[in-house]
Amino acid sequence: MKKIKFVLLFVLVIYTLSCFSQGTTLDAFPTNVGGKAEFKRVFNQELIYPEHSLKKKFSGKVTVSFIIEKDSTVKNIQVSEIDTPDLEKEALRLFKLYKWVPAILNGKYVSSKWSVVFDFDPNKYAKICKERGYVNFAYLPDAPIDSTSSIFSTNVQMPAYQKGNFALQDFIKDNLEYPKQAQLSNIQGIVVLRFVVEPSGLITNIGVEKSVGGGCDQEAIRVLQMIKWYPGKHEDKFARVSMAFPFYFILNDDFKDNSAGEQK
Repeated sequence: MKKIKFVLLFVLVIYTLSCFSQGTTLDAFPTNVGGKAEFKRVFNQELIYPEHSLKKKFSGKVTVSFIIEKDSTVKNIQVSEIDTPDLEKEALRLFKLYKWVPAILNGKYVSSKWSVVFDFDPNKYAKICKERGYVNFAYLPDAPIDSTSSIFSTNVQMPAYQKGNFALQDFIKDNLEYPKQAQLSNIQGIVVLRFVVEPSGLITNIGVEKSVGGGCDQEAIRVLQMIKWYPGKHEDKFARVSMAFPFYFILNDDFKDNSAGEQK
């Protein structure tokens, strides 16, 4: 059995392929949407350390095993048992936030069994709360929260920039920096990012739907993470809503004259 380990802050992620015969070479291993960096970012953003375990300074590793189907759905979710059930519960809540990209074999998506290990460390929790600026999420009070973990994309009130969509373009213009590599290589185009706006207004599962290259994808992700969203609604409840957003990288005189690569 082949294992690949990524050590993250708070997280040890083990991807384990077990449904193919030994010696089979995949074109690509499965991963969460956005890859390793997005896994770490979402974990650090969303973790709410259980109060009892935090007070007692309980730590532990919780393994979540599952099958990723070729259509990206997951099934047969199993959570390992440890001496701190509230950590198990939090691991399962966090796991349900992630979207997955299945393995690829011979150019086609295939099903596979994988495991994710959440490594809880109470000694690092205060630091990450300080870095992210909150301990608990600040939900808006004017609607209840959908608690199903479902992601909606139709029949919804779409998320919106907190200062209004007309102000969003100004915000992007003020903050977007044209990557130097893209300028020197005359790379331009539209980067389309797809992501999920959570009921808290925070975003998860950032993935590149249309790539430009030259550092433009990474710059679009950086600016997207700065945007403050008013969450979307489904059936009058704040809900997880999937949306896509374009970022335009067009070489014009402003960019060409700007040696620092900053958009004016």
